[in-house]
Amino acid sequence: MIKIDWDSIIKALDEFKPKKVLIVGPDGLVEQLQEIYDFLEKRGIKPVISGDPSYGSCDLHLNKAFTVGADLIINLGHSIGLDRIGRVVFVNAEYIFDETEIKELAEKILSFVEQNNLSKKAGFYTISNYYTLYKKLVETLNHRLEIPKPNKFETLLENQVLGCNFYSSFNAPADYNFFIGESRFHAIGIQLSTEKDTYMVDPHTKEIIPVKEEALKYLKSSFARIYLASRASTIGLIIGEKEGQVNLRKADFLEKELSSFGYKIYKIMMNEITTDKVNKFTNIDAFVETACPRIPMNVEGFSKPVLSYLEAMALIKLKKKIPVENPFRAAVWY
Repeated sequence: MIKIDWDSIIKALDEFKPKKVLIVGPDGLVEQLQEIYDFLEKRGIKPVISGDPSYGSCDLHLNKAFTVGADLIINLGHSIGLDRIGRVVFVNAEYIFDETEIKELAEKILSFVEQNNLSKKAGFYTISNYYTLYKKLVETLNHRLEIPKPNKFETLLENQVLGCNFYSSFNAPADYNFFIGESRFHAIGIQLSTEKDTYMVDPHTKEIIPVKEEALKYLKSSFARIYLASRASTIGLIIGEKEGQVNLRKADFLEKELSSFGYKIYKIMMNEITTDKVNKFTNIDAFVETACPRIPMNVEGFSKPVLSYLEAMALIKLKKKIPVENPFRAAVWY
């Protein structure tokens, strides 16, 4: 079951008194977006649903709100340590589990630790959609495992990780990590960032899945793409158009650095970076995108190597003949 934080919606409506609201969220919460639509209509407010998914707290849909004349944006399912950014209100949508399920999951974790002879120093991390579950699991396990205190990051919830921010887990005094959730990307991100064995605990299937091998495969793929880009003559420098992904300064820095090695740079701006859009630039040898580090990891089908910002920094090291190690050994990836 998915629970919407209706209290935060009502609070925002009382505060902003909007006449029209834009509702955005990931593809997996379309039914919940419609619930909010119906709720707003009953209160005499004009709602509009964004048919394009929001990929996180960096994807605010401000341009859509301006176009339709919305004076409030409800971003569902991407809660962070901030309640809002301007007139964008982050509303949590959580999977709810009963006490029996939580106890079963806790016992599975303890059994896994014992069967694999793991130490008791275990890090626990999650995303906002499983936050209540995470807190109850930690509360249940805290007297049987040594769970370190969280690294605090002002814009994150306690021990929350994002697709581009692993500060909570980075350099934490744990010997290995558990990620509570069903997103392999976040678990792989923790593995790559911390370089510690990480296990994804899927609350729905009750499976505990090691992600080290998948992370190593991605790292090898990353090194291959960096090497191919080092042999390129032309590079397309893709700047994201989404509000939290523009990163113009980083794009300008990369243009200057990469140009110094003789690359011909073409600056390209895109709202959503897809294979169809990128592959049409057939005369460009490689691409660097400064929008989101998840794109080279999650999107398949690019005909030329596409690097994230961290991978582009590794490319610069390679060109300067500086040893290149794991480019993802960082607290934040943007």
